[in-house]
Amino acid sequence: AVVSTQSTGASLYPFLGKTKVPEKNSITYSVKGEEIISTLDLSALEQIVEMGQTRFICEVLSKLANEKQPSTLLAIMRQLSLEIDKHGLGCVKDNSNWLSRPRVFEIASAINRYRHLSLIQ
Repeated sequence: AVVSTQSTGASLYPFLGKTKVPEKNSITYSVKGEEIISTLDLSALEQIVEMGQTRFICEVLSKLANEKQPSTLLAIMRQLSLEIDKHGLGCVKDNSNWLSRPRVFEIASAINRYRHLSLIQ
């Protein structure tokens, strides 16, 4: 996704590699084409209480990485909330049996903690 705040944007493109949720407070991922594995630390997000929420955040980040349309973070969070309300947790993954809904604040905070985020003009 290209997340923009007025004229500056950010790309989640590197999240296209493999992702894994080893525990409730972290997501491990590899950047496509690289062997380096990085960790997205979510331990400061106190409202995440189960792994299903972290799995959902991981799926959202993967989905956003495939988006090509520029948008603001606020617009992305609003659209995501509408999709979840309308289609349920299956809006990010067909098999949503192991997913739980986090608040949009936790999803936005996870995007903020994503250290491979690259800003674009």
